[in-house]
Amino acid sequence: LKQFLWLRRALKYSLPGDPYGFCDVTDVPKGKLSLVEALTALNNHKRMPKTWTPEKLAQEYSLDPKDAKALTEFFFPFDIKIIPPKTEETKQIKDS
Repeated sequence: LKQFLWLRRALKYSLPGDPYGFCDVTDVPKGKLSLVEALTALNNHKRMPKTWTPEKLAQEYSLDPKDAKALTEFFFPFDIKIIPPKTEETKQIKDS
């Protein structure tokens, strides 16, 4: 059992440079994702769901298939949408 607690995998994605101290991390335990990997995986699934299925994510990142499925069902990257006002009277924040 002790030998399985130390199984780790190299990072698939990381931030360039050392802006936030993430560069100190070079590997993660199998079954876990770094923050950058999680965002990358979620974005890939969002953009190409037929290619980046939960099964493919599980295989690519050494995840349990049920965890990869839950990841794609319950988490998603943020979308920013600018909704135009319905009337001209609505106040808008102007770019300065």
